[in-house]
Amino acid sequence: MDRIKGGSGTRGPKSKITQQLPDSFIALGAKQSAPRDDPKRSVPLPKTSSSHIAGTSGKAPVDKLKRDASSTSLSQSNPSKKIKVNIPGSRGGLNAASSSGLLPIDRMTGSQMGAEPWESQIIEGDSGEVFETVINQITCGNVEKAVGYILGVIKNLKTQRSKPCKVVYSTLFLISCCKPSIFTNELVFTAMLSILRRDVNAGLKATNRCNPQVHQLFLNLLAHAYSDISNWPEVFVKLYVEDAVGDRVFVDAPFCKPFVDNIITAFNTKMPSSSLLKSETWTSATRDTSSPLTINSIDEDEVFSEQKITVDSWPIKVYPRFTQSQEKVEQIVLEAIKEQLARRQQPEAITKNFVRFLSTACGLVEIRIIAVSRIETWLHNHKLMKPAQELLAYLCYNCSANSQRDLEVIAQLSKLRLKNKPIVNYFNNCLREMVFSFPENLYPLLKYTIYNELSNARNTNNLIVVGALFQVAPDQSADAFADICLELLLNKDDYLRSLRALLKEINRVLRHELNLLTIVHALLRERKDFATSVRDHEFRERIFLSLADLSCMCMLLCVNPQVRDATTQSKRDVEVLKTFQLQVANIQRECITWLHDSALRIYRPNVTDFAHVLHKILFLEQTEQYCKIDNWPGENERNLFLRLTSEVPLLQATLLRILLIGISKEHPISAQEVIEITDQLIKRAANLPLDCAPPLIVDKIEIIDFFFNLCSYNYPENFTLPVGYVPPKLAITALYWRVWMILLILAAHNPLTLGSLAWNKYATLKMFMEMCITNHFSFPPPTMTSIDEDCQSKEQQTITLEKQLILEFESHLAAASTKIEINEQTSLLLPQCMELRPTGDARRPPQNVLDQLQILNNSHKLGHLLCRSRHPDFLLDIMSRQGGTANMPWLAELVHSSESVLGLLPVQCLCEYLLSTVPAEKLTKHGQLLAHLRHVVNENEAQTACEVLEYLFRRLTSEHGASRTQATKGLCLILAPTEDLDVSDENHTLWLTQYVTQFAHFSLIKPILIQFLRQALQIETNPARVSSYINFLSLQDCSESFVELNDLVTDLSSVIIERHSVASYVLPGENNVTLKNLLQIFYLYTQKAKENAEESYTIHQTYGNEYVIVSWATGEQCPLQPLVIHATIVLLTYGPLDDYEPFEILLNSWFPENMEHPRAYSPDTSETTSYLPDWMKLRMIRSNVPHLVDAAIEKLEPPKLVLFIQSFGIPTNSISKLLHTLDKATILDPKLVVDSVLDKAYMIQLVEVQNKRGATGGETFVKSIEMQIPVIPDTEIKVDVENKKPLIVGLKRQEVVTNDTEVVQNLNNLFNPHYQFDKNRIILSLIKNVTTKESTATLIFNFIKSIPLNYTLPVILQYNSFSTLIRLIFTIGQNVQEKLNFASQFLKVIPNKNTSVSVVLQQYIKIHSGDNKMEVEESKTSALEVAGTHPEEIGEKLGKMLMEEGNKAENTGLIVDWLSAIEMEIANADKHKLQMELLFSKQKLQFRPLLLSLVLQRASWKILHNIMTYLLREDLIEHICPASALDFLTALTKSPKLWQGRDKAVPKHYHFEDVLQLSSDQVLVLIKYIIEESKTTADNWKRKIETRLQLILCSIGNNAAFITKSLLTISDDVYTRELILMIYMSVPYSLQDGMELNVETCSDIFNKNCPSTIDEISHCLLSSIASTPRNKDWIKKSQDLELCARKLAATHPLLVLRQLPMLAGSLKGRAQYDWGVLKSRGHFLLFGQVLGLMELLQPYIFDQTATLCELLDSYFLLLQFHGNGKDLSILITRLVSFVQNWMMRDVKGASKYLQAHGTLLHDIQFSQPGIRPLLSSVSLPVADQLGPTEILVGTVTPPVPVAHPQHWKQLKTALQSQDNFSALQELDHITNKRPQWLEEVSQYLCTSISSPNGHIRSLALLLIIRWLKHNPKAANEALPAVLACLDSNNGDVVESVLDRLPELVAVMQEYAKIILTRVFQLGTKSAVNTMTGIMKSLNLLNLQYGC
Repeated sequence: MDRIKGGSGTRGPKSKITQQLPDSFIALGAKQSAPRDDPKRSVPLPKTSSSHIAGTSGKAPVDKLKRDASSTSLSQSNPSKKIKVNIPGSRGGLNAASSSGLLPIDRMTGSQMGAEPWESQIIEGDSGEVFETVINQITCGNVEKAVGYILGVIKNLKTQRSKPCKVVYSTLFLISCCKPSIFTNELVFTAMLSILRRDVNAGLKATNRCNPQVHQLFLNLLAHAYSDISNWPEVFVKLYVEDAVGDRVFVDAPFCKPFVDNIITAFNTKMPSSSLLKSETWTSATRDTSSPLTINSIDEDEVFSEQKITVDSWPIKVYPRFTQSQEKVEQIVLEAIKEQLARRQQPEAITKNFVRFLSTACGLVEIRIIAVSRIETWLHNHKLMKPAQELLAYLCYNCSANSQRDLEVIAQLSKLRLKNKPIVNYFNNCLREMVFSFPENLYPLLKYTIYNELSNARNTNNLIVVGALFQVAPDQSADAFADICLELLLNKDDYLRSLRALLKEINRVLRHELNLLTIVHALLRERKDFATSVRDHEFRERIFLSLADLSCMCMLLCVNPQVRDATTQSKRDVEVLKTFQLQVANIQRECITWLHDSALRIYRPNVTDFAHVLHKILFLEQTEQYCKIDNWPGENERNLFLRLTSEVPLLQATLLRILLIGISKEHPISAQEVIEITDQLIKRAANLPLDCAPPLIVDKIEIIDFFFNLCSYNYPENFTLPVGYVPPKLAITALYWRVWMILLILAAHNPLTLGSLAWNKYATLKMFMEMCITNHFSFPPPTMTSIDEDCQSKEQQTITLEKQLILEFESHLAAASTKIEINEQTSLLLPQCMELRPTGDARRPPQNVLDQLQILNNSHKLGHLLCRSRHPDFLLDIMSRQGGTANMPWLAELVHSSESVLGLLPVQCLCEYLLSTVPAEKLTKHGQLLAHLRHVVNENEAQTACEVLEYLFRRLTSEHGASRTQATKGLCLILAPTEDLDVSDENHTLWLTQYVTQFAHFSLIKPILIQFLRQALQIETNPARVSSYINFLSLQDCSESFVELNDLVTDLSSVIIERHSVASYVLPGENNVTLKNLLQIFYLYTQKAKENAEESYTIHQTYGNEYVIVSWATGEQCPLQPLVIHATIVLLTYGPLDDYEPFEILLNSWFPENMEHPRAYSPDTSETTSYLPDWMKLRMIRSNVPHLVDAAIEKLEPPKLVLFIQSFGIPTNSISKLLHTLDKATILDPKLVVDSVLDKAYMIQLVEVQNKRGATGGETFVKSIEMQIPVIPDTEIKVDVENKKPLIVGLKRQEVVTNDTEVVQNLNNLFNPHYQFDKNRIILSLIKNVTTKESTATLIFNFIKSIPLNYTLPVILQYNSFSTLIRLIFTIGQNVQEKLNFASQFLKVIPNKNTSVSVVLQQYIKIHSGDNKMEVEESKTSALEVAGTHPEEIGEKLGKMLMEEGNKAENTGLIVDWLSAIEMEIANADKHKLQMELLFSKQKLQFRPLLLSLVLQRASWKILHNIMTYLLREDLIEHICPASALDFLTALTKSPKLWQGRDKAVPKHYHFEDVLQLSSDQVLVLIKYIIEESKTTADNWKRKIETRLQLILCSIGNNAAFITKSLLTISDDVYTRELILMIYMSVPYSLQDGMELNVETCSDIFNKNCPSTIDEISHCLLSSIASTPRNKDWIKKSQDLELCARKLAATHPLLVLRQLPMLAGSLKGRAQYDWGVLKSRGHFLLFGQVLGLMELLQPYIFDQTATLCELLDSYFLLLQFHGNGKDLSILITRLVSFVQNWMMRDVKGASKYLQAHGTLLHDIQFSQPGIRPLLSSVSLPVADQLGPTEILVGTVTPPVPVAHPQHWKQLKTALQSQDNFSALQELDHITNKRPQWLEEVSQYLCTSISSPNGHIRSLALLLIIRWLKHNPKAANEALPAVLACLDSNNGDVVESVLDRLPELVAVMQEYAKIILTRVFQLGTKSAVNTMTGIMKSLNLLNLQYGC
């Protein structure tokens, strides 16, 4: 011991080392050892420890140790030698050491004050032999000696300060490896522990402490010894605590880590994550300690390497070793900490090691409480900042909110007030780890922080902490925050304002990255405990409203600076806006889901609150509702925030929930309110830009049913309906149409889902979609009229059935409730409901709905959205249905409105517009569109280019020729290589012949083109196009597929056979190009058919074609269609073609010369069939190919030959062949040939004709026919010669036969019974011969006389024309006696003496008797003179004879007969003046009607026209008989020739046809004739004029007004006035303004019995107005009828006055009705309408006093029954004015009438003050007066006009401004009942109808119509303005006038033709749809006729 002490005492003082920071590592070299004074030192002291390590690195083996042991002992070890041994991982002792206190150690001197118990057991030994000795002793069971040797080694190590000897520590390690339990011995354990405790208590600065490697050696030995023991001694903990709070001698040593780690398990402390601390391992080269000692590197020390190998081989596990003594451990730790705190009460006295120990012991909750109470001070202490941060990390990492003590820790943590930013950031990181490790810490930490924030002593770091928590666990933080908010809301105080501020600040701290959707979801999530507590809470409604407000604020908080910048800056950031919109939309969805699912059940809000919250969440409330609590957002950005949050997409889930809320009966909101909300939301979303998130994505079709469920009518459930009655499904009309418009928006934004469904299933929605696409809002739309023309009638039927259904349903409801009788007037449902049939036919929308739809389309661009849809393509579907452009006037407007986005329209639409317009210049819209289409076709995208061409190809197959022409022009323009192509008729085919093959994608479009060309061939009529199509198809390569070739040939065959007229133009073209191409392709097809016979057979069977099997003599066989065979042969008939091989091959194939012709077999029966029908053979015969002719004639049967020879168009050569063949057939079988001829005479003539043409043959055939002509007996047929029109023969001017031989031949034929031709011609020819040659009469007489009477009699009696011939024969020539004898004999045999021949013969006998002999001679002489005259002079001479006076009746009749026989015509009126005098002179001639009739029947139209012109000359009026002239003109207009070929049935609305076409001067002459005729008829001249009126009406034409004005100036006699009056009644417009009508004229018109044109119209209108049916639309129809009636009354008051009695009768019996019936059924309306007509009939109505009194009786009766009602005030005012006007006209009559009703007027004067002006003319009877009261005529006071309002002048001034809408509204209001005021401002109204403002135009037009309705005569003033609007370049102005066109036309009927013509021209020249307006106008005009 002395040696050791001495050795220790000789050690020099410790060198001073510079103090370094704990974390710094300074690599220092080995320290120089001080010289030693030990004389026994045998080994020189090494210079450095590193040299020692290097020299002994290879001496670890045991045998070496044994060799050295003999010369070395433990006592001889050099105490000055330092051995640094740091071996980690040692094990502890086996048994627990005594818990007694540590031995006292002198820290100052290092000397031993007394011996310890274990030192007495020490046995000294050689260090080299210790291992063997210890092992042997243990083996022998002598453990005490073994322990003694080990204690000796420990004793030796205790006294050394240098590194332990290698032999020593190797020995201990070997013993520990072999017998680890020896170190658990109490003495060994105590020895090592005493050394360790001594050094720990001494500290690092002690001079007598052991080398650190000794500590590590002991601890590793203990750790290894105790590694298998679960419960370690508590003294280990005390040792650790003492070292940890002290200088940490071994705690931080890396080689002590296995021991230290097992000790730390006693504290259950969790290590923080690597993000907060860096892990310290035993390989670390640094030690964080406050000791200033230098740490030498051991990486290069051999001892370190050996210890490392050894320790690594020890399996020391780290797991809890103090589980059974946990309380003791806590006690030890607490005592040590309290002792330290008691000793170090000043903060500056706290050491880093103490703080670090607290970090290690933070697993104990008491330690955490101690640490958290002081950590704030330590964090702000610069010396303790580092360990304090570590302590903070351990605190957060080990704190869990599962105990109340930990909640206190969390509460303290939340109150930490950290000053600098780095510590705050570190604190946040610790809190993140704390929450991440223990999520249950989140809620209390957040709660304490928020409560602190809301308190008065708030921490500045609160929001930072909250932000950190939201960053580490956003969802859990949101849920916790929601819980805290709900807890605060449950308080009595209102925390809403504070929560809004807190939420806003949290969002700010998180830099607007707060997930607000999660916040809202957590706030609104249903919580059972919260629901239970809030259900009966007194502030339940406040909580409900607060949650809604917080949700809205979350949506507003979504507007972060990025969103504001993206919105306000010039360049939009679409992605930012899209993210924002989706976030707000999802929050809205969460809120609506909350309202639908749980809000009603939990909060039970009232109706007002629920509606308010629903509107607020959807941002439909007022602005102040969102910022009234804390005035956030501020005024500057409030509008921006609200706009951005409201303009977000509407999610489908949100929409569904809103609809379900409306459908639900539990939610306190009506269906109407829900529809209103959805309407606003959908319209708002539909207006969003499409570049952001899709605004309306809806794909669930159930939404449609939900909407219709909302608009349905639900009757009260407590009403009981009849058993078996099924109530109809009704809809509330207003909601029904609103739902359709909502669905229209959804369909426009979702065309693939809802749009496609609506288009195919919902007709009404489809109608709306088509209206938007076409921009035409009328029913039916123009796109539907072509599909269903009778939609109007269907709508009327539907309305009628619907009305019956609703009335029946309401009757049942009334029967179950009020018992009221239900009809149209009392029905409540009828005006409000309609049948709910959404999938039914389209219904007529009300006009206001159409107006709203138009506004909606303009504002939301629905038409553009629908037009842009390609899948499905609505626009293309409409175009395909409508066909031509004529039916699509809306197309141009659509293209013009899409000018900047042509690419959005389908190319088909653009093509249609291109084809329908004509380019005015290259810079027009047409040029732009053409350039666009050319770009589309020529660009690389094949699909779009092919679509363009495919559409144009399809137009080639249109049924309209104009459409096909447009298609060819369009193809030329688009496919042309240059844009300056002049499209003309000559180059319409260039697109096919040149351009299409240059198309970039021709290979893709070629199959489509071929298909359409094949279809076009069946329709096209233009030969050039057909030829080009055929040439193109024939030149295509069809050899690859036989199927395609078969289809092509079939189509070509169809064209050749079925379209013969087209083929006949196409095939014989120039150079026969088309014919050659067809022959080439048919030749190719024939060859392919032979080669592919099996495939051909399969094709024909598959397609079901009619075919035959053709077999050739060569053995070839194939199936062919008869159509193809016929087409091939037809092509051959167009030959011959020289040097063209396909023609020759086909000809020889079908008609070989030296071989048998091909045969055809039926595929079903295998029987031979003919493929050459008769028509084909005839076609072959007509050809110029001799081979075909021979083949056709060959084997023809005689009947066929006879039939063919009668055909036309056969060449002469072919006829010759037919005749020769007939001759041969006749020789073989004459009977068969002759029997085949039906008309043998015709056949003979036909052969003769053919022979004259140059044909040969047929002689044998003709002779055979002549030989067998049978004798045909005559049959008696009565023919009326008057119907035969013999003039035809005369008109043809046939050559007169003068040869006697021919006359005899004619006579033979005439009397031949077998003569089959017309004998009338022979008789007329003989009459001509007789008149030209006198000897012919004698010849005919002798011939007739020579034939027996039984032969001549039948012919003479059969033909009445024979009487003329007999008369001429008997008149001309001599032999009077013979003729008398013959006449007597002939009369004897004639059975009927009344025939024309009998009469002629009887007259002849009478004339030539004795008494009349002289007259006969004279007549004879005259006749001879006439007979010898030239035929052209006969008519003139006979006329002079007739003009001579004194002619007897017999002579006159004879001359007339002669004159009629020569067919008198008047070719020139001047040349034949005699004839004109004969017909029209004033000389009275009895025969004149006969001559007039002959002229009318026989003269040509030219002659008749000349006669008419002659008669209507002004200078001949005095010389012409007016009656004859008028009879001629009348007969001329009714000539039967006019009706030849016409329908004899007179149409219902037939108008006179102006046959004469007279000029106005000629009409005046005609009228003068009528006047002259009437003057000659004194008695019944009016009747005579009336009979001639028809002639005037037929001739007057459009000159009626001019004629009547001329007559008024010419004469004023009674005849002229009567005629003018009749013309006026028949043609009212003739005297519309020109005639002054006096009382007598008015009376005549009123009392005239003859009908007037106006009578029918006025009666129809007035009776219709008076009918007052119970129709729903009667009010509208009544207004239309009144409009027409007022116009008629104002224009023709006298003619309407004729219906005054009927009008008076229609009012009778109505005034007595109850007021309700009078008002509801239209009776009161009728009184007002009739009074309006009476006002227009002034003053003429005042002359009809009796009828006027009857009318006024009804009105005064109305006053009697209902005079006290206020509704009569306006009517009374008008009635008083009317009566005052009557008094101005007839004061006596009016006063008499008023006197009779004086009592009534007096009675009602108080209730109706307006009646008092009439009382001044009434004197009431005195009570005692017995006689009649005298009528007092007072002063007549004219009616006082109603005074204008005070602001009338200002109003007129305002009307002159541009923006005069307000003035017009005011004018509309004040003139509603005073329309007369509009007269003064009419010029301003005419100017306003052309205003660009639509509202101004509409209101101005309404006022103009009101003005014209009041004063229909003012139409001429409004006409220029209306026409100017129609000519306007502004389409809206034109549309406005067209909308009001029916009313305008009705009030301006005199100009209807001008207006409608202008409208029609507008429709033809522009794209404006005028058809609807014209049709409505005509329908309104037709009301006048009852149509």
